[in-house]
Amino acid sequence: MRKFLLTLVLLVLAFCLMAEEADTPKINFALLNPKEINLELRVYAPMQRVYITADFSVEKDSLPDAVYHSLFLTKDARIEYFLINDKFVPPVYSTKLVPEHFNPVFPYPEMLNEESNLNCFSFYLPNYEGKIKFTLRYSIPIPEWVKESDIRGYVTFSSAQNWYPRNLTGPCKVYARLISSTYYTMELGTQCTIKEKDDIRITEGYFIDSPAEQSIFKIIKG
Repeated sequence: MRKFLLTLVLLVLAFCLMAEEADTPKINFALLNPKEINLELRVYAPMQRVYITADFSVEKDSLPDAVYHSLFLTKDARIEYFLINDKFVPPVYSTKLVPEHFNPVFPYPEMLNEESNLNCFSFYLPNYEGKIKFTLRYSIPIPEWVKESDIRGYVTFSSAQNWYPRNLTGPCKVYARLISSTYYTMELGTQCTIKEKDDIRITEGYFIDSPAEQSIFKIIKG
């Protein structure tokens, strides 16, 4: 009888340990950490959207160990495609994440809430080596224009909205290139250059993005 009770107790303890282990989040994710991002933007006024191509590269050896590597983007983004090394790759749409799923532990738990306006896109990268190039094509809606006169106005986009695939682990240099009619231009924290040819205006500049700070990007019309 004692052996039976002892065996029963050991089985109960084993099941408890298994349940505890099952409830412990497994580290399956890590953040992508580009040091530079290139953004090409085009304003499409009839649809009231900005079409964006984001390019960046990461060194495989610089990435934390994980099964998937992730980026966050506003839910307002309408995705056209992801490319890795110029090949179409469908991302994994990740939900119900907690900070402990990440290596290191994700420092912004509020971004993982289901109520947040962010999507987490993840990629399986074990078969890649060296420098990995990412290209993301998508569009975002243009918010209501703030009028300065009958013809002039502006809209702003905050980095806190994650309207581009930010580096959430450290500073990143973001190059922006707006291709538009001569009716539009952009404004950053640094001085931009403007070139015009055949009624096409190309405005270029850059800003330094930091996870702990907010960067403002402005498109001006008129």
